[in-house]
Amino acid sequence: MIFWLGLICDTLGTLTMSNIAKSNSFVSNSTLTQNLHGVTGLLAIILMLFHASWATFVLYKNDDNKKKIFHKFSIIVWIIWLIPYFIGMFIGMM
Repeated sequence: MIFWLGLICDTLGTLTMSNIAKSNSFVSNSTLTQNLHGVTGLLAIILMLFHASWATFVLYKNDDNKKKIFHKFSIIVWIIWLIPYFIGMFIGMM
């Protein structure tokens, strides 16, 4: 349940920030940075969707081996999620 809530909040936050950036006619020094941020952000949201789905499946099956694999995958998803997070911070500081 928490993963689904996180996915919803992250998606809503991403959409809100996107609308704010568009309405403020924000122009970055680097289009490449903005494109990289958009692509990695979309990848992170897709991974979060897969992550929440897999969490639901693992809890349903209640298999200890699947739980161990899930926890390792969670770390990878979190690290990938940090990429657009830090790129967004970098863009905001420019």
